[in-house]
Amino acid sequence: MIKYFYAVILFIVSCTTFKAQNFSVTLTKVERECELAQANVSVTSSTSYSVNWSNGSIANSINELAPGSYTVNVTNSQNNDTTMNFTIENILCEPIPETHFTPNGDDFNDTWDIGRIEKFPDFELFVYNRWGQLVHHQENEFKSWDGKSLGLLLPDATYYYVVFLSKSDKKKFIKGAVSIIK
Repeated sequence: MIKYFYAVILFIVSCTTFKAQNFSVTLTKVERECELAQANVSVTSSTSYSVNWSNGSIANSINELAPGSYTVNVTNSQNNDTTMNFTIENILCEPIPETHFTPNGDDFNDTWDIGRIEKFPDFELFVYNRWGQLVHHQENEFKSWDGKSLGLLLPDATYYYVVFLSKSDKKKFIKGAVSIIK
């Protein structure tokens, strides 16, 4: 089955450079929506050097950085050193529901999907018709919705959904409309 999917991907790369005589350090951090961040130092030095990150790593690159504040200290064998402070931002990661689907049995766009919903294993989804009647509900494990309620295919219309990102925190949610078109 072929599905069209709309995605906005946020990708942030930032660099900071420290330069002194025969000693240069560039810090690069990469932050992506829905992923843990990375950071890297590139060192130009006429002598050997050591790298010490605030998380205990001594490699030039570190991965799996959660949002928060970090430091990296680079020292060369001539005792030239620099410490760089940086922050990994908490980039919003939200599910991306499709805006419409066509459950007409042609194996093309027959179900409604929500991108990134797998990032929220404790979600709860409610879909209502225009009169506020619940026509679909699911939680925890997303299964593409076929446009049926009580086993019957719903008519062409716009339906309204609420996705709670966590069943235990009803303050975090997204809402919108999805259209069934045949």
